[in-house]
Amino acid sequence: MNEALTTQAAAQLVPASYAEKAMASLMQLHSELMDEKEKRVDLFRRLMEREQALAELKMYVKMLEEKMAAPPVVAAPAKPLEVPPPAPPPRVAPPPQARTSRTAPMPPQFAHVRPRVDGWKTW
Repeated sequence: MNEALTTQAAAQLVPASYAEKAMASLMQLHSELMDEKEKRVDLFRRLMEREQALAELKMYVKMLEEKMAAPPVVAAPAKPLEVPPPAPPPRVAPPPQARTSRTAPMPPQFAHVRPRVDGWKTW
């Protein structure tokens, strides 16, 4: 039975040179596939960055258009030129007899005088 397995296994073996060439081809295809994947990832990242920049610029344009379309700010009306107030009427001295007959009472003096306090306790 050992002989049958050995002959069967020998029939299924692949020559070493063929296996090495096949493995080298597979490794080359794998490295090319990985390079293409890296290119795709890089292109996708760049596309996303450009789309982000485009979206930001669109928002900026929209904001500027809204600002331009907004009604203009109405300035406050100009202040009219100030006319100086009329001069008070000239004071006329009271007749001499009114000056001598002054009967108005003098204002009363304050009965309570506030004590002096320190600077920080002035409230």
